[in-house]
Amino acid sequence: MNRRRGILIAFVGIAIAGVGIYIVFQLIQRVTTSKAQPTPPAPITEQVLVATHDIPIQTILNREDITVIEVPLALVSPNSLSDIEAVVGRITKVPLVSGEILMKHHIADPTNIQADVAFVIEDDQVLMAFPADDLMSQINILEPGDLVDILVSLDQPVLPGQVGFTGASGEEEKPEEVLFTFNVLQRVAISAVVVEIIPNRQTSSSITTGARTTGEEGVLQPTATPEASQIEPQALLLALDPQDALVLKHIKDAGGIIDIVLRAPTSNQIFDLNPVMPEYLRDRYNLVITR
Repeated sequence: MNRRRGILIAFVGIAIAGVGIYIVFQLIQRVTTSKAQPTPPAPITEQVLVATHDIPIQTILNREDITVIEVPLALVSPNSLSDIEAVVGRITKVPLVSGEILMKHHIADPTNIQADVAFVIEDDQVLMAFPADDLMSQINILEPGDLVDILVSLDQPVLPGQVGFTGASGEEEKPEEVLFTFNVLQRVAISAVVVEIIPNRQTSSSITTGARTTGEEGVLQPTATPEASQIEPQALLLALDPQDALVLKHIKDAGGIIDIVLRAPTSNQIFDLNPVMPEYLRDRYNLVITR
């Protein structure tokens, strides 16, 4: 009898212990599930301008080229731009890819003659003002961004025995000036064109293409689009290798006759050209040249 009572008490104790464990488990689960999870703070964002598509260098930005988006503050640079109105009409100084954030150093103001006229110059280049004296420049065809080749005709002394020019046997001959025509530079991009706007024959003002005139007291004034007859090109601004700029200066100072020829905008070819001189013309066209 006592043994049965002991077994019964043991079962009852086990049952009570199991119920207690179950109750404690339910209480723990209720406490853990009822505890409210903290709401994460909203990320801090800022508006920036991004390119809506790939944009080449020297492109005048329009509204469809850029848009405003919200980005996390950590991605915003101090040079990031956010005002569309301040960007429309500016020119890209570097190529932009779709979705790229616009920075201050990515664009230039084409109306700022003093600061941004040299925006296409690389660190290893110089900007040279080249006289617009050739016919191609004077007929006002050339524009910023055009690719051109520079041709030159220059008198050079030729000694006996040079390039087929020989004197009579036993006679002392002096150097002779012979005209050489050759290609000095190829695929030069025009950075800007400096022109003179003549609204009438009594007043005139010098500006850079796409810029504004400088009025009284040096204040930049808006300029209406001039007619073709009012534009007189004065100089081409060329971004050049310093050595190439030095060569052009020497040729100009030596009195070379310079002409500029326009390339297609997609032309990447470097032409292998032979300098032209009387000997070349004689051989090519079977000419008889008397000296």
